[in-house]
Amino acid sequence: MKQKKSNDVDLYLRQTPKLLRYLMIEVRAIIWMTIPDVEETIKFTVPFYSRQGLLCYLSPLKKKDGIYIGFAKGYLMSDESGIFTGKNLKQIRHIEFRKSSDIKKKMLREYLEEAMMLNELKRDLFLIK
Repeated sequence: MKQKKSNDVDLYLRQTPKLLRYLMIEVRAIIWMTIPDVEETIKFTVPFYSRQGLLCYLSPLKKKDGIYIGFAKGYLMSDESGIFTGKNLKQIRHIEFRKSSDIKKKMLREYLEEAMMLNELKRDLFLIK
């Protein structure tokens, strides 16, 4: 079942500085294109995306010169392109974007699909027990 986009996230984006807003809108569109039934909400003051558990979230970089997508189970992901940051964190891994050309649509879709697969695998393992 296809979910609708969150009004709370729409409001969040309207209140976000222009550069960050455009980057977030672009990444948000890729998330929705890749996972049409994703659940979108605001948690911990930023947009979060869930499907059978937390998948990812969008957040401004500390210097506000770009954004990142944080993957909830990033530590389990393959990171075949070697672009993850946040490796000092226990579970989450990030991909940073400072300009639109940093967003590689095909690669981001592959990372989102892997995150979704990890959540499905977790669900399947739970059902087996």
